[in-house]
Amino acid sequence: MKKITFLFGAHNHQPVGNFGKVFEDIYRQSYEPFLRILHRHPRVKCSFHVTGPLLEWLEQHRPDYFKALGEMARRGQVEFFTGAMYEPILAVLPDRDKAGQIRMMTDYLKRRFKVEPKGMWAAERVWEPHLTKNLAEAGVKYLVMDDAHFKSAGLKEEDTFGYYLMEEQGETVGVFPISEKMRYMAPFRAVEESLQYLQSVATEEGDRCVVLMDDGEKFGGWPDTYKWVYEEGWLERFFTALEENSSWLISSTFSEFAAQRGPRGLLSLPTGSYTEMGEWALPAEAALEYERIRHEVRDRGEMPRYDRYLKGGFWRNFLSKYAESNHLHKKMLWVSAKVEEARERVQSAPRKASPRQKSALDKALHALYRGECNCPYWHGVFGGLYLNHLRFAVYRELIEAEKAVESLLPTPPSGLRILETDFNKDGRPEIVVESSHYHLVLEPSNGGVLTELDYLPKPINLSDTLTRRKEAYHEKLVAAAHSHPSQGQVASIHDLVRMKEPGLDQKLYYDPARRVSLTEHFVPDLTTVDQMMTSRYQELGDFRTGLFEWKVQEPKKKGQAAQIRLSRPGAVAGQTLRLSKNLQLKAGDLDLEAAYELKNESPRAQNFLFLVEWNLTLLAGNAPDRNYFVAGRDLTQTALNSVGEEDGVTEMGMRDGWLELEVNFKTGRPAKFWRYPVETISQSEGGFERVYQGSCLLLGWEVSLKPGEIFKTSVITRLVERKTKGSF
Repeated sequence: MKKITFLFGAHNHQPVGNFGKVFEDIYRQSYEPFLRILHRHPRVKCSFHVTGPLLEWLEQHRPDYFKALGEMARRGQVEFFTGAMYEPILAVLPDRDKAGQIRMMTDYLKRRFKVEPKGMWAAERVWEPHLTKNLAEAGVKYLVMDDAHFKSAGLKEEDTFGYYLMEEQGETVGVFPISEKMRYMAPFRAVEESLQYLQSVATEEGDRCVVLMDDGEKFGGWPDTYKWVYEEGWLERFFTALEENSSWLISSTFSEFAAQRGPRGLLSLPTGSYTEMGEWALPAEAALEYERIRHEVRDRGEMPRYDRYLKGGFWRNFLSKYAESNHLHKKMLWVSAKVEEARERVQSAPRKASPRQKSALDKALHALYRGECNCPYWHGVFGGLYLNHLRFAVYRELIEAEKAVESLLPTPPSGLRILETDFNKDGRPEIVVESSHYHLVLEPSNGGVLTELDYLPKPINLSDTLTRRKEAYHEKLVAAAHSHPSQGQVASIHDLVRMKEPGLDQKLYYDPARRVSLTEHFVPDLTTVDQMMTSRYQELGDFRTGLFEWKVQEPKKKGQAAQIRLSRPGAVAGQTLRLSKNLQLKAGDLDLEAAYELKNESPRAQNFLFLVEWNLTLLAGNAPDRNYFVAGRDLTQTALNSVGEEDGVTEMGMRDGWLELEVNFKTGRPAKFWRYPVETISQSEGGFERVYQGSCLLLGWEVSLKPGEIFKTSVITRLVERKTKGSF
């Protein structure tokens, strides 16, 4: 009789910062019913990888589930996989954090479940060859990767029914291929189709294995799957079929198979991830072309021949595709280096580390690792980077890590640390300003703009506003293409096209440059706030991305202000103009004065509307406790997702009753105050959705300059804590 070993597993994950309701909903829809049904089928074996954020939630909120997992592990039905504790993309972490994250999860599983995990799950199956040595040194014996990795290394399908060894600098780790065919069949197609496929690859020797290990959420948590998987009984039928066909279909754990069968040989896997990730990582135009080519090949029936050669981009492309992703990643590296510096200082000190120092380092390390959670660093079919609450959560953790080690690092006498360094690793220097209450990052080589404004007491990165970009899937939205699943089946999440509200295709606006602050615009006098919001305005100046000359004057003692002078000769409507902005700020609370000077250096008069742009986020666009305000005026619309304009304003801003924080602007001259929401249209597992990313605030002055004349104005920005019991 021909036989085959089936290795089945579930990767269950919820990101750091996800809403408690989401944890609860997915638990009810997927995690709990899956485990309950699996428990009824003790002869069906399953491997589990549960990420740190979810493990901690389950231990606290669902101890019975936690207990059941442990009981099933003790009876040999469940094998636990380790991984990086808070599910980062391992390849882009410092080596110390790679090892630390894996060690933290392995130790957790040992303490809570009394198991010694041998297998490992890599977040998003992102692979780079150098990881072999890191994993081997962390005690990992084998991991799973998509069979697309194996095929891109030149293997055929018949070569993927076993595991291989990878080697790096003499260290080896085993790797099992996940079957893409099984990923797309289970649970979306009839159980019989999976059985037919497994039978077709069985052999007389019985030396093959087929691996299905994928997101546990697809079993009930993805759209339309709960009804199909549980109410209509797909999972019950699947497990029953495995038991009824056990004479030829062997249900096993990875560790059992590895102990019984040796590796097929050495293999060098190239960089990559699963097939869809290769598409998502490409720029929009390239992703569209890649998808077209795959469809053409598939329509000609030639995919089996060419599939292994059709490889998309690779995960690190997200760091160049999205400047916000790159900034977040470099922030993580910045904080990791701080935590490591603090650790080295404590360990090298002549005195033994105090309990306070140990506690600070432990708190910083956990916060850093949580801040490395992969979800807001990239974007695919799930919201990821586009979900502002996930970015907020990761920035919050990174800021908390910085706060934890602040007392362990030296502080300048002035209380203000100013560094000129290549923060974002683009080959050009940035200016980093750090105080006990705020951190700033300025880019003098790219418009002299402000790319990060952290308020430490809360903590929040107020500048975390996402740019509106064209995405490849916007074409599907415009075309209003919808999937039509066959009777008795459910569509894969990759094929769904849904809209959470009508008319989203009419709200697709794209920004000409990254959404940052301290940006200056020179536009015609008759420009409107609607034109600015929809990116239909005419930019007369060339200052937005230009190189500014800069000079930093650091304070010598506490109480003195730092001066950062930024200046650039440029052009407005072809006429020469020099823009200078002098920034002044002190240690302690943020009190930033930006003094502007515009000098007409052309032989002709110049007339324009001068706008200073800030992009800030308070997370919720339509919350009753988050509002715009103008001193001395009652606004008809105050919600942060509203559009408005006021003239002759000298004090205005945003208030957040949840954070009890006010962002206050005061101007040296009466100004126009325009505001509008920055909203993106992105895809998620539930369909296309509009997401509030932040608010654009524009302060403007009508300027008329004769040759040689100078226009001056100033804007003072303060962060003010205001206690409140309700909305403002």
